[in-house]
Amino acid sequence: MNLAQLIQSQNFALLMQALDQAGALTAGRTVPARLLALEPDGTATAAIGDAKVSLVLAGAQAKEAALQPGATLMLRLEAPERPGGDLRATLVEIRPRPTLPSPAPAAGTAPQPAPAAPPALGNPPVLPATVAQSGAAGAAAPPVALSGSAPPAPAPAASSAEAGPAGAAAVKAGPAADMVRGPGGSPDAAPTPSPRALIGPMLGAALQRQDSLAPLFANLRGISEGALALALPKSMLAAVDHVLAQAIPVERAQLTGPRLQEAVKASGLFMEANAATGRVVPPTGDLKAALTALRQTLAPLIEALSPSPQTVRQAQAGSHVTLQDTIAPPPPRRDGPLAPQAPAERSIVPGDTPASIAATVLKQTDAGLDRIKLTQYASLPLETPRPESPQATPQRWLTEIPLAFHHGTAILPLQVERDPPRRSVEGISPPVWRIRFALDVEPMGPLQGVVTLQGRAVGVTLWAEREETGQMLRGAAPGLESALLHADFGAGAVDVHTGRPQVAQPTAGQFLDRLS
Repeated sequence: MNLAQLIQSQNFALLMQALDQAGALTAGRTVPARLLALEPDGTATAAIGDAKVSLVLAGAQAKEAALQPGATLMLRLEAPERPGGDLRATLVEIRPRPTLPSPAPAAGTAPQPAPAAPPALGNPPVLPATVAQSGAAGAAAPPVALSGSAPPAPAPAASSAEAGPAGAAAVKAGPAADMVRGPGGSPDAAPTPSPRALIGPMLGAALQRQDSLAPLFANLRGISEGALALALPKSMLAAVDHVLAQAIPVERAQLTGPRLQEAVKASGLFMEANAATGRVVPPTGDLKAALTALRQTLAPLIEALSPSPQTVRQAQAGSHVTLQDTIAPPPPRRDGPLAPQAPAERSIVPGDTPASIAATVLKQTDAGLDRIKLTQYASLPLETPRPESPQATPQRWLTEIPLAFHHGTAILPLQVERDPPRRSVEGISPPVWRIRFALDVEPMGPLQGVVTLQGRAVGVTLWAEREETGQMLRGAAPGLESALLHADFGAGAVDVHTGRPQVAQPTAGQFLDRLS
């Protein structure tokens, strides 16, 4: 299942969880759900963020819980019972609806006796719940809108005296979630938010933290090849090797089409889509999985290596300054220019302590994970202004692949685009594929290109920022054209330009607009 199929199947939860590690749909988090309505059969309608969901309470104790519309339900999310299953949720607290002051009685009117105050609500019994998507066919309910801000503080757990036999509650999106009241009181169908509209607002922190993977790979190579490895735990070294194994050694083996295809699959772009199909994504077979495993290894390691919490904060603060002093490439954008990323210099020196090394690598790992999240967001389909329009939206995927050279690891941004087949007087034309790339390695310097393929017709356009590189490529162009003809391509024109390709104006709805 590719990214487009994942969106079309409305399986948003895994993708949004991946795009926001600190988001609401993560095991161990506590999320607030505002109760909107309560039915006699135990079915309730609640709002989590901007989305409405249905809460189905099961069990006698769950149905007897004191619930009133307007109350806030604090749900603690737990890991699924089986891999790939739905998250479990536990109701840990009910916060009553805030009371508003009563209006003053009119002059000459005797005050009415105040109604008896409702009993105070303490922490309710712990109620397990299941967070699930709607299984109904047809119109799918909008996913839960996640927040990119810091997670809410965990609510106090119920005391052992209050806890009793737990009732089950299933949280799922229902038809009532898609209905809102119009000005006249009649129900109107609420428009289903697009994935980009839902995920975009929570990417603000990722936009500020993101950075190229080149500095991380430079430090990881220094750790793996130098004497620093003798002072670091073996668990960290194993996680480091898994990340380094994701870089393609282009100087030892030719970068063929099948190898590039496998590199795109393992770039982290499709990790959640693969997990949604039930496939296990090991750290050795996916860049994002390897980075996630490295982060999970580093977080407890920093505390173990540091003699005091103050040392941890100092180490993290020092690495933060190092990252801020570097200039991060612009974040990936769906219709923006590709950013070539040259090999970086190592920022870790032999005199650094193990705690400081781990903190620096952790910061760079988080920055790399944030950048992968942004490439996933940039690969989401655009909103369709007119769903009835017969013109299909081109598919576009954006990813970045590390290439290992003897002098360092460069990052190769790739943009793969497919235009749907078009009808003409001559029939249906085959789809058009475009692959854009950007590379910055010595001695060529910054280089960008686009390869266009339609059927067996192929075209290659290259841009070199250095004049001497452009002259070298123009001299090699006839040989490349001959190679394309021998490979049974109908047309193989190769154009070489000096400078950079022109950048189109960004479309509305880009996440860069959300920086403010």
